[in-house]
Amino acid sequence: FNLVDTGGLDPDDSQPLMQSIKQQVDYALREANAIIFICDGKAGLVPDDKQILNFLRRHWAGHPLFVVINKLDNPNDEAQLAEFYELGIEQMYPISAIHGHGVADFLDLLVADLPRNETYDEVIVARKDRELERIAIVGKPNVGKSSLFNSLIGEHRSIVDNVPGTTRDTIQVKLHRSGKIYNFVDTAGLRRPDRDKDNVEQFSVYRTLGAIKDTDLVILVMDASKGGITNQDKRIAGRVIDSGAGCIIVWNKWDVSRHDEHFWDELIKQTREEFPLLSFAPMLSTSAKTGLRVNRLFEMIDHVQETGRRRIADDRLKTILYDAVTIQPPPTFRGREVKLKSLIQYDGPPVVFKLKCSEPKGVHFSYQRYLLNHIKQEETFDGWPIKLYTGH
Repeated sequence: FNLVDTGGLDPDDSQPLMQSIKQQVDYALREANAIIFICDGKAGLVPDDKQILNFLRRHWAGHPLFVVINKLDNPNDEAQLAEFYELGIEQMYPISAIHGHGVADFLDLLVADLPRNETYDEVIVARKDRELERIAIVGKPNVGKSSLFNSLIGEHRSIVDNVPGTTRDTIQVKLHRSGKIYNFVDTAGLRRPDRDKDNVEQFSVYRTLGAIKDTDLVILVMDASKGGITNQDKRIAGRVIDSGAGCIIVWNKWDVSRHDEHFWDELIKQTREEFPLLSFAPMLSTSAKTGLRVNRLFEMIDHVQETGRRRIADDRLKTILYDAVTIQPPPTFRGREVKLKSLIQYDGPPVVFKLKCSEPKGVHFSYQRYLLNHIKQEETFDGWPIKLYTGH
């Protein structure tokens, strides 16, 4: 099952950020099969608890509701629950999340009430969708990642605020559009290294790095209004390169950037110079705020995913390897000749080739790069790094 953690609700707070949190809670409730309402056992029963519970009873009475009292050092001590019986709930679940007391028992009860209607085939299809189409939106704080995420899916699912770092966790949405499935992941902004990060921010960093590592396609977002690439942009690009994922580079906030005829050319030149290992990544300028070229981004995603599935015919791979070896045979390894037997391509994405040879460890990286250049002359794989592995 999927567990959704929502922002803390303050019913009397009318600030824009709290209104956005309330909207996200409403989205979560509409898609939920069950609701867990958590109270603070250490602080005791407060008026907001009653107000939120009444709201849930009025508007979401059709959902199974579990009232959990957290932060109880001894969940078996009924006296600690006494004041919470004012809520009129027959069954409450005392736990201590930090120590794990009562959590396993509550989880067993929760799972027993959840629907079990997913077949094995549906699970396999879901995994296939995720493997092929997991798209992570990454970048430093305040470049408009969440705004772009909301613009792509057509809903305000990610909270947007002027305060950098508003997004603290990854948010995933499966979008059905024109008969295609897009699994978008909005991530927390990656800041510069700092020893003073609090626990929540440190967790956000781990989740974002995990999303980059596990994704198939990264949309690397940078701020065009700032007019250039920062060191933090470079660090994030390095993470993308290390992941081996496909990549599209988006310069966002185009509506508030310079618009002279040379600016885009300057950005392209600077991007290619600063990110030589992302030379395969197509580039696009957008404005998430106005929707400028957001639909074009969908076309670019489709194109990149299509190129990731391209295959070079086996007979062409045989010819590519023969021509490359004829022009430049591989160097010897420990005094022995290195025999290159065959070149095969795995189904993609990603784009992966395997070189079968007599001495896998003896094929120098410079010769591997030489072979990759021959492959690139045969076929273009826009948006994808081409990987070559050696083996027997």
